[in-house]
Amino acid sequence: MHIIERKIKDQNVIWLIKVILNNHKTDVPGKGMPIGNLTSQFFANVYLNELDRFIKHGIRAKYYLRYVDDFVILHTDRKELAAWQREIQSFLAEQLKVELHPEKSRIISSRRGVTLLGFRIFGDHRLLKKSNSRRIWKRLDAMKQKYDRGLLTKAEASASLEGWMAYAAFAKTHKLRARISSEFSELFP
Repeated sequence: MHIIERKIKDQNVIWLIKVILNNHKTDVPGKGMPIGNLTSQFFANVYLNELDRFIKHGIRAKYYLRYVDDFVILHTDRKELAAWQREIQSFLAEQLKVELHPEKSRIISSRRGVTLLGFRIFGDHRLLKKSNSRRIWKRLDAMKQKYDRGLLTKAEASASLEGWMAYAAFAKTHKLRARISSEFSELFP
């Protein structure tokens, strides 16, 4: 709340934020954010702006990318990355009272690709994570069931699919998207 209060001065807005955060129940009181709530990205960006500033101005990482709570730092020296990782862990623990996910925080060669936002990202191409390509087939089946029961129109199913297709187009998925379009045409004549 101290970080938010530095950014937002309107007491009515502060009151509303407190109501939203206090209605979120976790195993550890006062820890965590309401995920999926429309405010969660806003809160993450306000809170983790402190991390952004530390990485850009404190350790001076040149290649840094963050989306909500996922971030990547690129560098050619593995030892430098290891040192930065320790500094970031300390900063997060001391200043923001959060920690890096122990299984997702690792130093890897860019040749192996970086998993971020549902993609495997390499220097010269992107692949869709296999779990995302499997999930769309299940989603098509679920939409067909709703359609058959009259709970979903073809236009609504199409709009939902178009969102996924636009997302998937950021990766090397031309053949997959063609197969899905064909299947959609068969399921929703």
